[in-house]
Amino acid sequence: MNTRPHQPLTAILGGGISGLACAFELQRHGHEVLVLDRRAAPGGRIRTQRQDGFLVEQGPNSMIAPASGAEGLIERLGLGDQRIDKGEGVRHRYLVRGGRVHALPIDPLGFFTSGFFSLKGRLRLLAEPFIGRGPEDETVAAFVRRRFGPELLDYVFDPLVGGLYSGDPERLSIRALLPRLKQLELRHGSVIRGVLAKKWAGMDPRFDPRRRMPFSFRQGMAVLPQRLAEALGPRLRPGVRVEGVHPRAGGGFRLSLRERSGTTSLRADAVVVALPAYAAGRVLAPIDPALGQSLASIEHPPIAVVTQGYRRDRVSHPLDGFGVLTPKVEGRNVLGFLFSSTLFARRAPEGHVLLTAYLGGARQPGLALLPREELLALARAEAADLLGARGAPVHAGVRYWRQGLPQPGLDQGIRIEGLRNLEGAWPGLFVTGNYLGGVSTTACIDSAHAAAARADAFLNTREGSCRKPRTPTAAAG
Repeated sequence: MNTRPHQPLTAILGGGISGLACAFELQRHGHEVLVLDRRAAPGGRIRTQRQDGFLVEQGPNSMIAPASGAEGLIERLGLGDQRIDKGEGVRHRYLVRGGRVHALPIDPLGFFTSGFFSLKGRLRLLAEPFIGRGPEDETVAAFVRRRFGPELLDYVFDPLVGGLYSGDPERLSIRALLPRLKQLELRHGSVIRGVLAKKWAGMDPRFDPRRRMPFSFRQGMAVLPQRLAEALGPRLRPGVRVEGVHPRAGGGFRLSLRERSGTTSLRADAVVVALPAYAAGRVLAPIDPALGQSLASIEHPPIAVVTQGYRRDRVSHPLDGFGVLTPKVEGRNVLGFLFSSTLFARRAPEGHVLLTAYLGGARQPGLALLPREELLALARAEAADLLGARGAPVHAGVRYWRQGLPQPGLDQGIRIEGLRNLEGAWPGLFVTGNYLGGVSTTACIDSAHAAAARADAFLNTREGSCRKPRTPTAAAG
């Protein structure tokens, strides 16, 4: 029987938003945690910088409300007064068709009267309630083409998947990427019938686009991981690369670590792997080589984030929306633009606007690897053609993400089952991350909280849990 007097230690691998949120939740419940992160600064892909007077988001630009898990976390961190909602000027969502920017109709009447969709496309949508159920899983493109027709695939779902996930709808799983649409079909036999049924029964806000609104913070998204890091204090250890997770015969795990000073190891009673899929696959390979290879095989196409600041009078478009997305069939060099200074206040100096362009992804991965000046030239040309931007921007910046967002294919269900089996086979081992429940910051926090709940239940069964925090140290060997 284990009669150790000390409190069990949980090692969280990864200092992105998933790892930080999980660690904070476990610490809040009285558990001893240690976050190991190879980076010098916490936050993972959340990067906010002040450049040339502009507040620039180089990673996620917002969160989506309602989001009970994230909003509860924000309140516990004392960030409620820092939260800002979308700007009053955000009225439209724009798409490109025929080389021109059009406001996307978001209500049924607008869909049938705007002229954005052809008569054939509108009539095809009316047939959706009479289309039979499809297989348990299929690609996003196959699902949309079957239920709504090719026009909505080309001019709504393709730009949506490309712009928000940097993905290819021909290759991504509908259950992994847009599970609620698949659930509506499976439960109601039709997406339209399902939406109407939920509306009549009282719309779940998760299904109501009018109530799903973005929010951020006055000083940008980075304040969230910064505040989490402050709350964790010495329990966050940067500059540590985890090489592998090894089960111990007597229970618990040994972590092999690499630091500047050399290699060490750490014993932990529980481990939460909160790393990107490719890194999670590497550290889990000693336990399950096949699953490790499966995680490592998830594609992460590169993406480049290009920010441009202009004087307001140098951009003719009203910029009265979230941004503009481009369909693949339009052959543009950008996935889309975010109207950053419209979306949130204080992102640009007075009399200026900030645009954020996204290039590359699964559609054109080579573009994301171009030299900085070539990327700036492409983004500037697209801003001129689509948005009427004239002259040189007063601010221009590039952020390369050589391993972008995870792309869950049709094998994602098998992979998720494998992770569940892994957790069941090795008590004390838990997994969370953006390749499981969604890539948004909100989804990552929800996944992290779920992993924390599983870890909390496990830790509460351990003997000798005195709930008295201590600062753990790495042990050699």
